[in-house]
Amino acid sequence: MRFNRLALILATLLLSAPAYAVEKPEVKEVVQKMQAFYAKTVDLKSKFKQVYTDTLYNRKRTSYGSVLVKKPGMMRWDYHKPERKSFIADGKVLWVWEPRDKQAFRNPLSVDTLSTGLTFLLGKGDLNKEFDVSYATDKKDQLGGPDDLVLKLKPHKRSSQFEYLLMAIDPTDYKVSESMVVNRHNRNHFAFSDVTINAKLADKQFRFRPPKDTRIIDGSKLKR
Repeated sequence: MRFNRLALILATLLLSAPAYAVEKPEVKEVVQKMQAFYAKTVDLKSKFKQVYTDTLYNRKRTSYGSVLVKKPGMMRWDYHKPERKSFIADGKVLWVWEPRDKQAFRNPLSVDTLSTGLTFLLGKGDLNKEFDVSYATDKKDQLGGPDDLVLKLKPHKRSSQFEYLLMAIDPTDYKVSESMVVNRHNRNHFAFSDVTINAKLADKQFRFRPPKDTRIIDGSKLKR
């Protein structure tokens, strides 16, 4: 009886003891390791799930697709469902292809003009210099898995495209598992899966030849 009583007391003390959170690394260190990971990455491919939320009208749109990235300056985002469309950058030109409408927008591309939130994938830029980076603490800004390091990035220069970015970083290798672009009235959330690094992607996968019945639109003229 005395042994059982002692065991009960010890168990009660253990269960009531405060749980100490695992100490997180410094934010700058996390960003540096993440950028170092992508700096040594020649190319990558991944599946993605995108959830776009219109917070003003409480509407959501979910899309699925695949993404390819290759240095220098090549990207390809193919949306498979619910509607097919593609964003294809070969390092010089950015194509936006809408097969259902049989049209494609052609825009000149420079790595310098890409969103800062994307340039780190190509080993460009310095997020610590261009953003005020901290750990995300607001419940609405939480994403990723339970062990992921979730960062909040607010640009030093105000942007009309977004208020801040969120990135969930895998602490085992410092790759981005999820990201979110947050604006005043919308949130654009990407979750990545089946990520393959240095897959030896061919350059031809980033070239786009419009089908014969496609209407080509010069996107640079639309901006004027």
